[in-house]
Amino acid sequence: METGPSGNAMTEIALALAMGFFSIMVLTMVSMGAGTGTASEIVAAALTPPAADAEASARTETQAEDFVVLYHEGRFLGVDLEPLAIADLPSGRRVVLALDPALPMAEAMRVRAMLPSENLIVSTLDGRWLAALGKEQQ
Repeated sequence: METGPSGNAMTEIALALAMGFFSIMVLTMVSMGAGTGTASEIVAAALTPPAADAEASARTETQAEDFVVLYHEGRFLGVDLEPLAIADLPSGRRVVLALDPALPMAEAMRVRAMLPSENLIVSTLDGRWLAALGKEQQ
């Protein structure tokens, strides 16, 4: 007994649907499991305190031609603790931006984006700078 041409069409449609559902299942499984290994490694790296020797390797010495900008309590200051306009930044020189260590990360990123320098180093103010800025406020 012969089924005719309509039987072949139904078989092909069923096969195409099965392949489609299989592809969706594979994509779903891959997308649900994608990146699980790297995400835990990133979180672990962010929560792990730095190694003892990491502080020494993270230091960069300033150079004579560097332009140092302090950001404290919403103001940009020069090394003489006088207010500084962003437009006064020299072009072509490395800029060192020193931030208050207690500054929230979101504000630090916003301040960093405000500076147009291509060669920028972001650092934190040490105790001596904070003491000088505290005296300047009084």
